[in-house]
Amino acid sequence: MVAAQDLVNRLYIILPLVYPYNTPQKALTPATDWTYDNAPNWSIDHPNCGGNRQSPIHIKTSTCYAPAMPSLKFGYYDLPLAGNITLRNNGHSVEFEIPPTVNGVRPFVSGGVLKSKYEAVAVHFHWGSRNSKGSEHMIDNRRFDVEMHIVHKNVIYATVAEASKHVDGLTVLAVMFKATRDVDRIYPGLNMLFNRLPNLVYMNSHSTLSEDHLTLGHFLGDLNTKTFFTYTGSLTTPDCAEAVTWHVFPEPLPIAYEHIEKFWQIRDAHGHKMNNNFRPLQENNGRVILYRSGSY
Repeated sequence: MVAAQDLVNRLYIILPLVYPYNTPQKALTPATDWTYDNAPNWSIDHPNCGGNRQSPIHIKTSTCYAPAMPSLKFGYYDLPLAGNITLRNNGHSVEFEIPPTVNGVRPFVSGGVLKSKYEAVAVHFHWGSRNSKGSEHMIDNRRFDVEMHIVHKNVIYATVAEASKHVDGLTVLAVMFKATRDVDRIYPGLNMLFNRLPNLVYMNSHSTLSEDHLTLGHFLGDLNTKTFFTYTGSLTTPDCAEAVTWHVFPEPLPIAYEHIEKFWQIRDAHGHKMNNNFRPLQENNGRVILYRSGSY
């Protein structure tokens, strides 16, 4: 058994939404450049997609290591965001860029296995259909209805494009949603977002969240952020840069079934329903997956 600190060090050393970005906040690629239907062939035009540290993966708790590690720190997640949030259908997903907070700084995460601060830049979603679950990651043979990705850039790099070239460039928080017909929790921020989805049916359509005092933390609901899996991987869409430290939270947020249904009406660049916009599972290839139980 490798010592706990050695495992953490190894994870960091092998570090090489998800989307390739051209500016610090830009999350768009040409919607006709690739499709989920030809995902097994992405590496033909995007060689990174054939790498050895690709995402998403099937996470099996029984094969993970659980060394002592700090919890994640969420900086400024509770500060109101400045300006409006504009949701957009980009032909592959629903996304939005994250504005700075009212004090001019960006929300960030640090701690865990991270050796730097990572500022939040964008959010997007992956979902299934009426007949299938849509999360990208699988956990102990289970998929969830929707997976939300909050993409963060290492502050030492000027742009996301630059960060994606480096092993420690990006970190992504993966939050799972499960559909429920018995709603016993209210998530105001998420509900605001879900209520805008009918305005985003067609590519390039957009809708604005203009509510005051909206924070990035509102989109986490009552998520248990102390329990997570972390591993080194890649962006899950071309160009599949292997620059991501993933934090996958296994405990899903219960979301009203009628909200999940709204995702199934969204259409892609060709006008077809954008169902099952998730990449197939990738090989683990011997990567270390760490697990933080949240018991400390």
